[in-house]
Amino acid sequence: MNTLSVKVNRTSGGKFKQRARGSKTKDLNITSLIDILTILLVFMIKNISMDSSQKNSPEGMLLPTTITTNQLIESGKAVILKIYPDRILYGSESIRVGSVQDFLNKPEIRNSLLRLLQMEAKSITTAHSKPCLLIQADKDLPCRYITEFIKFSAQASFANIYFSAIHTDNKDEVLGL
Repeated sequence: MNTLSVKVNRTSGGKFKQRARGSKTKDLNITSLIDILTILLVFMIKNISMDSSQKNSPEGMLLPTTITTNQLIESGKAVILKIYPDRILYGSESIRVGSVQDFLNKPEIRNSLLRLLQMEAKSITTAHSKPCLLIQADKDLPCRYITEFIKFSAQASFANIYFSAIHTDNKDEVLGL
């Protein structure tokens, strides 16, 4: 048995049009559309080159650089400061300055270390180079001590401060003892 439904036809002045119920409407199959879009996406990604040599940095922009500890030491522009919870060592010869607590609590140790750093910074500056401070800190040293050394080294006129963490339990190996 066929039933009739009423549909408004807006193109013919709003008159009613009858159609048979039970007629199937066609569904939109988008599987092939998704396949085509996937292929286009793959080609677009493949054709976009992200090679850094093709990118030009703006004029006057300085890009960050890296340097190894050995290169920094050999350049003669760096002063090394090794910080452990129980001792502070100065220079590549690892001269013992005191402990972290001595550094924080005794002004004479703080002033003597400041004078050493200022002398080194001044001698490097007279050689027309920028002085660098390399702070090698023990991995277990609290951050508040390193912050104090950063504030302190700023007084000694160091242009660059580099950091490295010592991750070994054999401190004598790092110290060269």
